[in-house]
Amino acid sequence: MKRLINLALLIAFQFCYLEWPPNNSMFIYEGEAKIFFMTDKWMDNFTHPVILLGLLAQILLLLGAVIANFNKRLNSLGVILLGALVLLFFVVGALSGNFKIILSTLPYLVLVVYYFRILKKKVN
Repeated sequence: MKRLINLALLIAFQFCYLEWPPNNSMFIYEGEAKIFFMTDKWMDNFTHPVILLGLLAQILLLLGAVIANFNKRLNSLGVILLGALVLLFFVVGALSGNFKIILSTLPYLVLVVYYFRILKKKVN
């Protein structure tokens, strides 16, 4: 079950939507593709803290989905780190009144609540 939730969290994160002026928008997966395929600016791309945070968190979730006995704390750290980014997107969407951003972050946030409820049930 943990593997499925990790995969669902990764997919939900990829479909978070961002918009910024003037008339720019993209999903996370589009941004990641640009980051990985713009080889002339690799060092600039990967030294930004938000990009490093997101990449590290996604790697932790991917490892949790692939490795059966992956450390629960590291997996939870990945969920929390991506959750911080998604909450930032949610707040930006709420402050700007952009419902596309708000709605695109809700699947990830719902899955995080579900993840921690399952984790809490297994601990108790």
